[in-house]
Amino acid sequence: MQHTKWMLPAAALITFAASPVSLAKEPAKPNAPLPHPEVYAKYDTDHNHIINVAEGDTMKSDFASNPNDPLLKPLDTNHDGKLDDKEIMAIAAKAPAPKPAKPKPANKKK
Repeated sequence: MQHTKWMLPAAALITFAASPVSLAKEPAKPNAPLPHPEVYAKYDTDHNHIINVAEGDTMKSDFASNPNDPLLKPLDTNHDGKLDDKEIMAIAAKAPAPKPAKPKPANKKK
């Protein structure tokens, strides 16, 4: 009887931990439009739908030199006059995942 007291909670915990259900938000769909497409057009220089560190640094630098830039000012959500990593990551988190590359057809030799 002693062992059965902890078996049910342990089984429930194991079932929950092994469950494929995710509590995270559903990722954006690959064909969804980019948030702030003008920002991506200007700063996503490698066109992979991801604002990387170098691109983010360029955004920060441009905003620091012109804090009234109509393209970047709306991204300053805490209104401190500068873009921080959280603000840049917030727009990047809303971006759809890049489309996966299509596999190349195998060469069939006869």
